[in-house]
Amino acid sequence: MAKPVLAYLRRRGFPDLATELPFYEHRIDVYGYSRRRDLSIAVELKLTQWRRAFHQALLYQLCADIAFLAMPHRMGMRIDLGLLEANGIGLIAVADDGSCSQRLAPKPSDVVRPHYKRTYAAIAKEVSKCRR
Repeated sequence: MAKPVLAYLRRRGFPDLATELPFYEHRIDVYGYSRRRDLSIAVELKLTQWRRAFHQALLYQLCADIAFLAMPHRMGMRIDLGLLEANGIGLIAVADDGSCSQRLAPKPSDVVRPHYKRTYAAIAKEVSKCRR
């Protein structure tokens, strides 16, 4: 599921992307940064267990301007969209064919810590530079 989400984020203007970045006791599945917009994004990918993904995405709001869950489209009916919306977490639905769509828009994090954002944005930039 990571491959289609990475492609989706690139198309959405996040050229600097890194995967599996440690953050506390978790790993951020995808962290992206847009230099043009000075905007960072964290995405938690899960096939099931949306509540676990939700709790991780809440934590990632400390290091990213916006946070998303990315889950298979077929899981959409099981997710409490009201809970995600109330906490500013967006939702990316991944179809069986690999196409992605934003099902719920995120809200800007009001708890993002600039030092975390700078650190993770720098890592994403460096990883992307090495891939070019």
